[in-house]
Amino acid sequence: MTVYMNLKTATQFTIWITVIIVISTVLISGCIDGGSLPDITGDPVVKRAQPYISQVVFDDINLRKEAANIVGNCPSGDKECQITEIYRYVVENYSYYSDPRNQEFIQSPYDTIDVQGGDCEDLTILLMSLLENLGIKTYFVITDDHAYCLAYDVDTENLMQYLEEPLLIQVSQDMSQNGNMKVVMEGGKLYIVEQKKQTFTLKPGYLFYYGGNGSGFSSPIEYMNIKYDISSSQPLTTYIVPSREDYELFSRNKPFEYYPSCKNLDVVWTSDSCDGLTTYGGLVLKNDNKNEAIVDLDLRFYFSYSPVELFKDQQISYYEIDGKKCIVLDATAGKYGYPGYDANLEGDKIALDPLTKEYLYLK
Repeated sequence: MTVYMNLKTATQFTIWITVIIVISTVLISGCIDGGSLPDITGDPVVKRAQPYISQVVFDDINLRKEAANIVGNCPSGDKECQITEIYRYVVENYSYYSDPRNQEFIQSPYDTIDVQGGDCEDLTILLMSLLENLGIKTYFVITDDHAYCLAYDVDTENLMQYLEEPLLIQVSQDMSQNGNMKVVMEGGKLYIVEQKKQTFTLKPGYLFYYGGNGSGFSSPIEYMNIKYDISSSQPLTTYIVPSREDYELFSRNKPFEYYPSCKNLDVVWTSDSCDGLTTYGGLVLKNDNKNEAIVDLDLRFYFSYSPVELFKDQQISYYEIDGKKCIVLDATAGKYGYPGYDANLEGDKIALDPLTKEYLYLK
């Protein structure tokens, strides 16, 4: 029986970029060509799987060292962290390559490391070998035209905490390469940054404003933080206002709204911030002096994006074997894959223990 856990219920994060995670298109059909396998006597299921599971390496000091290096930042003995780190290492660093024409070409883990890629069973063999060398039991899963693996006896609640950050980092990297958009990760949150750097002269009695029109934020933007560095030749007063309209009221000497906790008097130099704004407002500078002020301004608007859109349709899937939860690990899910991603492939799914050759059909 397949059991699903909704990832949305396990996270408080959200994100804007739904289209970037169409993982289901990444899976490659035709990974396994059963007709070209060697002729192995015995059970037909084992016969089909034997060429692949025979390549899984369980006790190799070099693979164990490689796996240990990959999970070096995990808490000691934290299996769920180790599974996540090993899985992300494979999907981030290895590419999908089809077999040569008319030949089922099966690679060892070291072959895959040398090539830096392979097809679905090659990547699965590498993934299983790294996990097995850390003592994490795996199953090799074959379908009509695909292969992946299961990690045995996983605490799904503990796993949840490790799933979001790698994907958010991947999203931020991709978004940073998209045009002039600057993306940063701070405190486990993803921010899209709008920056204005300017040197200008502010005349006596004049105001300067930079910001939005005061519109409210809607999903996927949660809120905005304003951070700024100011250097001025004359003392200035700074305000953070919720809208441009408030700035315009201020300029006409009419009552206006601002954030009192974010007001600064007699600013000659400061590095400050105003956090948690729920409208697209901005920064106002006022020169109350008799002399003009020469101002150097570095202003950054941090728009907080939450990944509800990223995760809302995604699920953590696992199978129960001997009463233990076995997480799906699909090594060809692409750079936005995560432990528990399942393409819901049609047809029989058979899970084999690579050591005992025992197998079962997954329902």
